[in-house]
Amino acid sequence: MHGRVKVRTTEEEKARIEKERQEKVKVFKKLMLKIQYKRKENELDTELLELTGKVLMSNPDINTLWNIRRETFLHIRKDYSEEDLTKMYDDELSITQYCLKKNPKSYCAWHQRMWVLTTRSDPDWTNELDLCNTYLKLDERNFHTWNYRRFVVSQCQPPLQDEFDYTTEKLLDNFSNYSAWHYRSKMLLQLYPDVKGGRPIQDIHHKHELKMVINAAFTDPDDTSAWFYQRWLLGAVKTSINLVACAVTESKITVAFSKPVPLGYVQSSTQIFINNNVLNGEWISCCGYQYDSLWILKQKVDLMGDMDIKAEYEDENKERIVIKCMKYKEKMYIGKGKISFENKYSQPVVEELNDQLKSCRQLLALEPDNKWTLLTTTVFLHCIDAKLNHKEAINNLEILKKLDHQRAGYYSDLKSKWCIEEQLPIDYCLNSMVFKVKMSDKITCLPHLQYYSFCEEVDLSNQNLCSNVLPSLILLQHCKILILRNNKLVTLKGFPNIDLEKLDVQGNDGINVEELKQFKQDHKFVTIF
Repeated sequence: MHGRVKVRTTEEEKARIEKERQEKVKVFKKLMLKIQYKRKENELDTELLELTGKVLMSNPDINTLWNIRRETFLHIRKDYSEEDLTKMYDDELSITQYCLKKNPKSYCAWHQRMWVLTTRSDPDWTNELDLCNTYLKLDERNFHTWNYRRFVVSQCQPPLQDEFDYTTEKLLDNFSNYSAWHYRSKMLLQLYPDVKGGRPIQDIHHKHELKMVINAAFTDPDDTSAWFYQRWLLGAVKTSINLVACAVTESKITVAFSKPVPLGYVQSSTQIFINNNVLNGEWISCCGYQYDSLWILKQKVDLMGDMDIKAEYEDENKERIVIKCMKYKEKMYIGKGKISFENKYSQPVVEELNDQLKSCRQLLALEPDNKWTLLTTTVFLHCIDAKLNHKEAINNLEILKKLDHQRAGYYSDLKSKWCIEEQLPIDYCLNSMVFKVKMSDKITCLPHLQYYSFCEEVDLSNQNLCSNVLPSLILLQHCKILILRNNKLVTLKGFPNIDLEKLDVQGNDGINVEELKQFKQDHKFVTIF
């Protein structure tokens, strides 16, 4: 029996671990009490640095202790020579490095390291880049290290191409790297902007990135990082701001834009003319945002008789675009602008998208239930020719709702958006002030509602709209009759203050009877069904 190592029983092992833990807790409490006492008495000295250092090397995620250390450094540095300060800062970097070995994802330790380097007079940024390289070899997906690397690069500014090549190297090691893809997207726009074509990325590099990301996606179709980067690439296209609708009444003038714009843009680029006289007044955001898609001009006008009314705005090419406002009814003039939801890719990029669409179809034949491949196929169809491929894209979204039921709401909203974009050009060809959802499938959201801001009657009945869409109805500034019958409303809270004459909310069984009574009392001038 002699010479054999005694094997502890399970209970003995538990007791030993608990005893060790209790001892550590005693030491920790004793140190923390002393730290708190010295901090309270304003004893900011080297002993306090030593005490906090002992605790942090055991647990680097106590942010309060790092704050105390920074406060202590700032307090005592006036009493030290530059040489002594340099040693103190070096020691602090050593402590953070020890803590990062213990926990490479410690927010506090990385932040302390940033503070030391920006506080001292002689930071060694080359060493910091080498440190990042070391940690990214250990874990190439550690976003804390990538974030720190971007900080270091912002300070020392090495050649951007070197950093871009570094992301290529890391991605070739492991495609599943959200941080590397994200960092790459930031540099791509800076390195290769298409200045002549006015696009975010030069065609040759846009194509190269699309090829690279599809290879990554096909290597592991279930990994999401490459698919997300691909979606970003597909969105990296030239977009323009258009004035899409202008409505003029005696009490209110509204202009709608294709996307949210700031007040400064409206003031500098947009003018309303009545009989060649420009209207002056205060522009107000419809939704109360700094950037808004609908702006209201506070100016009362007299519209007796026939008037010559037009809206002018300056596009991104500095050209003045004129929109003629037609008389739709007495004292109501409406002008409609250009509608375009097409993605303006260059021909080489479109050819590449068609090639990748074929590849996605081949992969779908092998893995028909792969949601990412099906979603990418659907997005490709929409990007290449939304009108031509509309039916197939919508059918794919229905399949995705079944394959990926947890994100069925997202696919339903995307389907609603694409269907509204299909309907809008047709509606704009009609001289009508009525908006009624015409697609066979029910919509779940209200995208591009500013395009219908001039409509006096809006029929949103028999859809799948929930109460969260109610605030967006404020964009219907000229609406008099609003029909929300047979939707999925459960409350009227958030309903905007618009000048309605009739409101129909019948068939929304989730709305509380008492709430409806109160709503009717608060809106006495509105006939509510």
